[in-house]
Amino acid sequence: MKRLLPAYPLFVKDPNFSIWANGEVLNECEIHTWFGIPKKVYGFARVNAKTYCFMGDAKLFAEFGVLKAEQTALGVTAFSTDYAFNLEDGISLKLRFVSPLPPTNLELLAMPTTYMEYEFVGVKEGDTTEISLFINRNVAYNTNVPMQGAQPVRGLVAPCKGFETACLGLKRQQPLSNNDDQIGADWGYFYVAGETAYLSDEKDLFAYLVSGNRIFTATGEEKYIAAINTEKAGALLVAYDDIFAIDYFGDARKGYYLEDHTIFEALQYTWDNRGVINAELDAFATDMHKKAEKYGAEYENILFASLRQSVGAHKLVKDKDGNVLFLSKECNSNGCIATVDVSYPSMPLYLLYNTELVKGMMRPILKFAKMPVWNYDFAPHDAGTYPACCGQVYGLNRQPSHYHGNYAKRGWLETHFPIYLLPAEFDAFDFNMQMPVEECANMLVMFLACYHYDKDISFFKADMELAGKWVEYLVKYGLKPDNQLCTDDFAGHLKNNVNLAIKAIVGIAAYAELMKICGEEETYAKYRKIAEDYAQEVAAFGKQFKHIPITWDTGDETFSLKYNFAFDKLLGLGLFAQDVFETEVDCYVEKCNRYGTPLDSRREYTKSDWLMWVAALTECDKKRNTLVAALDLFLKETPDRVPFGDWYETVSGVHHAFRARTVQGGCFILLLR
Repeated sequence: MKRLLPAYPLFVKDPNFSIWANGEVLNECEIHTWFGIPKKVYGFARVNAKTYCFMGDAKLFAEFGVLKAEQTALGVTAFSTDYAFNLEDGISLKLRFVSPLPPTNLELLAMPTTYMEYEFVGVKEGDTTEISLFINRNVAYNTNVPMQGAQPVRGLVAPCKGFETACLGLKRQQPLSNNDDQIGADWGYFYVAGETAYLSDEKDLFAYLVSGNRIFTATGEEKYIAAINTEKAGALLVAYDDIFAIDYFGDARKGYYLEDHTIFEALQYTWDNRGVINAELDAFATDMHKKAEKYGAEYENILFASLRQSVGAHKLVKDKDGNVLFLSKECNSNGCIATVDVSYPSMPLYLLYNTELVKGMMRPILKFAKMPVWNYDFAPHDAGTYPACCGQVYGLNRQPSHYHGNYAKRGWLETHFPIYLLPAEFDAFDFNMQMPVEECANMLVMFLACYHYDKDISFFKADMELAGKWVEYLVKYGLKPDNQLCTDDFAGHLKNNVNLAIKAIVGIAAYAELMKICGEEETYAKYRKIAEDYAQEVAAFGKQFKHIPITWDTGDETFSLKYNFAFDKLLGLGLFAQDVFETEVDCYVEKCNRYGTPLDSRREYTKSDWLMWVAALTECDKKRNTLVAALDLFLKETPDRVPFGDWYETVSGVHHAFRARTVQGGCFILLLR
């Protein structure tokens, strides 16, 4: 089977509803969460009294006479993962796992339903067919936390108009009861829906596999929810109701869709209007294909790997005033919520399709930055740990208090103290662990990028005072940054980071443009001149070498991906000449390994999002294609079968960390050119 991705999304909606396959052959691989914990999700087809397994490890059921369906095809599109199987006597089965996540339609994006479409092909008169999904209790709680163990669950079966649905969840519901990284929710209810639905146990499952028996007792502890269809074509639905989705500075918020609807309304709408949903998804995909076509099939495969992952690592809610909040989980890096240096790399996808989602990323940061405990003149890094906006947790001062978990001993659950309530006098943060230049510039660039694509200046005007503080910080400290962290903090602190200086310069120029739009010509002229002067200093420094070094105090022996040039080009700021970009990209192509160009000269690893950002700098198709092809090859050859990891080795393809993160929205940057 031809490999396309390291892992394949099956049912994906948000960080707590994200189920993947980690191999090409659906009935040979594990079904697991984005963070790698196996979940017992099984799919079966019955044809003329023979039972076939098409999803989950088929070997587990061989003793019950279950046959392994022969997989013959695998494909991915913007919103689906597609399979085909041979069964018997010329009968085949087509499957399409659909996660509706269009950034252009917030209600559909947030509707907590996914589905598996199917069609039996080659069925003759007299043939009988049946398709089923069985989902184990362990989908509804964490199994990677020892203290949890086998928790008691409850379930029910409910009739709906034209179908049935079964659900299960923990008997003791504790909404919003954990803030951590590689875990799911211990609250809410999972649903499966079909023509008929059942609550069953493991013995019931085995009896069904052997004889087709559907008289389920569900008396055993190892419970399953199941849905079964007998039509030759149709769909089975999988959904998740988290009850409460986000703690927004002490305000428990429901999901965007569920604030005004019930989960049963979501299931009913999806069941009745699947054709309408598919038409909308197909139109989006067709448009995306037209935009991406000139960059080739390899680039489109990267977009397929990025879209569902990026959107599905966010939660969409509204605050009490009805403002959109699009809250990322910093998956597999520390679990932070609304992290600025995660929002910044992810924004190309959302600028392209819906700037309201970029504003939804920024609003929690803007809110926290005005709270007393944040008494800095630079922008915060994050707003808490998912799913709680409890105030920044990155770089907390460990003395005298210990604020969050001991990451060396994972396996416990916790919630954070409401840091946002602390007074200004409380010394909450360690300055050495902040990212002052990084986050100030990120926010200013995001402000201008939103305006550039939607022409609404009111969003910036509401927080012009904050932006004024942040630009002054960049003027004072941005050109030659102190020894401090940036978004590439896994590589350590770096003094005189030229790429960070470029970001500061672009941020200053972005602020200048925003003030010009607001009619503040004098302020515009002041900051535009500062940005131009700083840019000339960087350009003059770079001309001394074959390419711009990593820092102000190194030379040709060093390099780094200067991805922060990208929004100078995309926003038309005109700070740097095209020949500067081309010289840089020449260096990146020369140093490109099998799976891409290293992030900088210190190590051989890279970041996938930044690789596409520098590919966007060049006007040369050949150079751009070299970088695109390397990233596509990583997807097809990395030995680590995890959702698209953005930090990996360019020689071996080994993935370091950062799986399933939202930053892959940055791979859409070529479509902004």
